Amino acid sequence: MQANLYPALHAPQDGYVFVVTYGRSGSTLTQKLLNSIPGYQIRGENGNILYHLARAATVTSTWENFIWRREDINKSKQEQKEFLRDIIGTSGDPWYGAELVNPNSFRCSIADKFVSEILRPNKETRVSGFKEIRWHEDRVFFPKFLRFIKFTFPKSKFIFQTRTAGDVAKSAWWKNRSQSDVLEMIASADRLYAQFSKDFSDSCFTVEYERYAEGPSYVKEIFDFLNEDLDIDSVASILGNRLRHA
Repeated sequence: MQANLYPALHAPQDGYVFVVTYGRSGSTLTQKLLNSIPGYQIRGENGNILYHLARAATVTSTWENFIWRREDINKSKQEQKEFLRDIIGTSGDPWYGAELVNPNSFRCSIADKFVSEILRPNKETRVSGFKEIRWHEDRVFFPKFLRFIKFTFPKSKFIFQTRTAGDVAKSAWWKNRSQSDVLEMIASADRLYAQFSKDFSDSCFTVEYERYAEGPSYVKEIFDFLNEDLDIDSVASILGNRLRHA
C-alpha cells in the first residue's frame, strides 16, 4: 500500500544511501566511488533542502496544537479539552483545520516529492540518495533529522565521512572562518555522527578519508557494508584520479 501511495519514494528497490559530512572532507570522492556501483545514483549537494522538509514534517507530529486537536476531534464534548470544546473543527478555532492533518501522510508525501523532483532517479536506479555537507548546522535537530530519514526512506543507510580536523581547517574553503571555529565545528559534527552510529549501528558506516590511501582494500569495507561487489579496476582508477577542488 505504501508503495502505491508514494511510488517515487519506493521506486529504488534497494533503498537509499546518504553521505553525511562537512566541507572539505573528501566526500565527492566517496560520491564518485558509490556511483561506480551498478544501479547506484547518489546525487550531490542540494542546499540541505531535506532538512527544511524534515522540520516541516516534525512540526505536524510534535507541536501540541496539532496533537491536541487530533486527539480530541472524534471525542464527545464531555471528553474534549475545555478550551477546545466549543471551537474545534470550526472557523472560530485559531488552528482551524489542524485536526485534519495526518503527520505520517504529510511526512511520506513530502519525501516522495523530494525524490521525484530533487533526486529524480532514473529507471535504472536501484539505490538513490545524495551527499550533503550541511547536516550538522542545526545540532539540536540533527538526531531528529536523521531519524526522519531513517524511518521515512525505505532501507536507508548512512555513510558518515570524517577527516583529520587540521587538514580540513587548512583548506582555503574555510578561509573566512577562524581555525578554532572550524576545529570546534568538526569535533561537534564528529560527535553527532558517532552518537547516531551508536544508536543505529546496523545502518551506519563511518568513512575515514585518510584510509583511502590503503587503496581498494579499504573501499571494499564500505562496499561490504552496502552488500555490494567491488570492481577493483574501477575503484583503483577512481582512487588514482582524486578530485581537486578549485
